[in-house]
Order: sequence, then structure tokens, then C-alpha cells
Amino acid sequence: MTTLRQTWLAQGHAPVPADAVEDELWEELTVEAVRCEPVAVDRHNRRPGLLVMRDGSITSPQRCRVHPGGPALRALATSKALTQAACEATGRLRMTAIRFGLKYYQPGDFMHVHRDDGKCEITFSCGLTPGLAPMGWLPKLRWLTTDQVAARLADAPYPQGGGAFPISYRCLNGFDGSRIPHWRAPLDSASREVLVTICFTDLTV
Repeated sequence: MTTLRQTWLAQGHAPVPADAVEDELWEELTVEAVRCEPVAVDRHNRRPGLLVMRDGSITSPQRCRVHPGGPALRALATSKALTQAACEATGRLRMTAIRFGLKYYQPGDFMHVHRDDGKCEITFSCGLTPGLAPMGWLPKLRWLTTDQVAARLADAPYPQGGGAFPISYRCLNGFDGSRIPHWRAPLDSASREVLVTICFTDLTV
């Protein structure tokens, strides 16, 4: 049987069992997301192209609305099950959620190809609304330098030849977001989507 650690090393992917989080917490988080939505902040980066940052991340144009969430999201981010998954996948003994939030995508919203903050050793995501389209990603570029990635993808906001990373409903999937370039193509559905993201790092290093 393949372990979570082996899957992470080979694929940069860390699926979390569907029953790892209680249904009650998902219900609380869904209610919280609705409550937070009216005061979510617009995130609209219009700067064209890719910008290489000192921490190894790559920023790019995006448009959505964001909110840091409340007690329910914090409970999910600090849950024992999710922390254990982060540790097992990365091989670290002590992982801590350092960044988490809610993202609201309306029709036409998008996120061009990018790499996450260099501090994010593993990023988890899932949908709070059903039927989210998969995220695009390029795991074959995982071990390239930031400059190499930026040079290859400078003119490709939604690269061809990438894979489809699943955004599951109420079921978290971890991925190596600080190394693997990934993106969300413009939302073409008639309704909005709500996405949860949680980033972990090892603060003992």
C-alpha cells in the first residue's frame, strides 16, 4: 500500500481521507463562509506577466474575493487530522498552519499560473460549494528553479499540457504549491464558487 509520504514524494500530492474532518465542522464552516462573504475583500492584481519574488514564489494576475475566515476555519486549520496529514506527507515532525482563508470566485474570476509563498511547505484546498472545476497544475516543473519556471511560462497564463488537480467538495487535497506551478482558469459557470486554502510550514526550522 502506498503511503502518503510516498505519494507526496512521487507526485507532490497529499489526499486527505474524506472522513478525517467531522461533518459538523463542515456545516459550521459553510455557515461561516456565507456570513463572511459580504465583507470579503477584492483581490484584483492587474499587473501583467509573472513576478519572481525573493522567497521563491511567483505572483501573477488574479481576480477573486478573499476573507481570512473565523473560528470554524481556524478549527479546521488547527485540527489534529490535518496537522497529521501535513506532517506525514512532508516528513516533518511539527507542522503549523500559517496561512488560511476563504476565496470567493464569481463568473469570470481567475488566477494565472503562479507558485505559492516559499514558506508554504504544503498547501491544502477544497471546495465549500459542490462541483468546483479542477485546478490546473504542472508537477513536471516541480524541481525547476523559480527563474526557469518564470521563463518557460511567461507568456502562458493557463499553460497547455498540464494536469488537472481535483478540487473536491468538503474533502481536502494537499499539494506542493510553492514548487508546482498552478492556476485557475476563468470561472465559466453561472454561480459562484467558494474555495478553502490552508498552508502549513515547519516553524522549528
